[in-house]
Amino acid sequence: MDRTWETHRLHLRLLGPDHAAAVRDYGLRSSASHAVWDPTHPADFWDMPQVAERLRQQVAEAQRESSLCLFLASKEEPERVIGVANLRNIVRGALLGGQLGYALAPEAMGHGYMTEAIKRVVSVAFDELYLHRVEANVMPRNVRSIAVVERAGFSAEGISPRYLRIAGTWEDHVRYAIINEAMQ
Repeated sequence: MDRTWETHRLHLRLLGPDHAAAVRDYGLRSSASHAVWDPTHPADFWDMPQVAERLRQQVAEAQRESSLCLFLASKEEPERVIGVANLRNIVRGALLGGQLGYALAPEAMGHGYMTEAIKRVVSVAFDELYLHRVEANVMPRNVRSIAVVERAGFSAEGISPRYLRIAGTWEDHVRYAIINEAMQ
């Protein structure tokens, strides 16, 4: 079940297990630069069977509308994954919200791709998933990530102390959110 959304320069795609090699390649290119921002992964995290299984799970979660994990590729190189932007923990009912996560390969940083991708993910969240709120939680020292969410229209709401265990340490995060103002 591959689904694609576009921006001016990017394809944002939900990828199934048949794209495990491209996702693994992205992960291997990016894992060293992401290590300071990511949870600690098991040694086999980027092995093909584990990547394929995660992609299977992501497709199933998208079908249930409990998450939407989109891999980014430039329109110039549509088969080369350069990043990921995802909505996780989508909650219906009174909240109608989800949590945004995102990352880029080192060679793709500094070109405005992530701001472009996040704006498109937010439009999918609001216009297709009918969410009221999208949150992004960012470590205060991650100034590049903070700049991205602010450029995408998110507003800071407060600090979440020891919010996530990143690289083996419980890290504070600044909670950012964007609200679907069209939803009453």
